[in-house]
Amino acid sequence: MSIKKLEKEKAELNAIIGNGIEFEIEDTEFEVRKRLFGLIRKYTPTIVRKKFKIKEPTLGTLDRLSAEWIEFAIDEEKMMSGDALKKAKGLVCEHSARCAKIVAIAVLGSDYLIPKCSYGGRVKYVEDKDGLASLTSLFMRTVKPSTLFQLCVSINTMCNLADFTNSIRLMSSDRTAMPIRIEANNEV
Repeated sequence: MSIKKLEKEKAELNAIIGNGIEFEIEDTEFEVRKRLFGLIRKYTPTIVRKKFKIKEPTLGTLDRLSAEWIEFAIDEEKMMSGDALKKAKGLVCEHSARCAKIVAIAVLGSDYLIPKCSYGGRVKYVEDKDGLASLTSLFMRTVKPSTLFQLCVSINTMCNLADFTNSIRLMSSDRTAMPIRIEANNEV
C-alpha cells in the first residue's frame, strides 16, 4: 500500500470516529384518542421514524462493549460436522440479541449511567437497564440482519481498538527494568 492510500484511509477512519454514524428505523407506536371525557380510548397504530446516532465511545462504553464482544464464540469443529444450516440458525438465535445489545450500548453511550444523588450529596451512578433492554428489543424487532452486521462492524471500527492497543504497547515498553521499591532501600 502506498503512503497516500494509508493517509486517505486514516483520514476516512478519523472522519467516521469524529462524526459518528446515524441510522434510522421505522417502528409502530399507538396514538391514543380519548372520547367521552376520557372514558373511551381508541388506539390507532402509526408508523414512526426514529433516528439514532452512534458516537465515538467513552472508555466506560468501550468496557461494556468489550464485555459483550468477548461472549461471541464459534466452535469451528462443531460447525463443520453435521447439519451446517441448523447450526448456523442456532448461532443466529444465540448471537442476534447480543448484536442488538451491542448497538444499543453504543447508542446509549455514556447515557447508560444515570447520575443519582446519594447520601451526603455524593453522586452515585445507576445503570439504565430498562433503557438498554428497551433499545435492544427495538433493534431486535426493526433492524435487518445486514444492517445490524454493518452497524456492529462500524462500532468496532469507531472503538479504535488498534490505536488504543498500540498506545498501551508503547507505554509498557518505556519500562525496561523492574521498579525499585522504596521499602527495599530502607534497610537499617
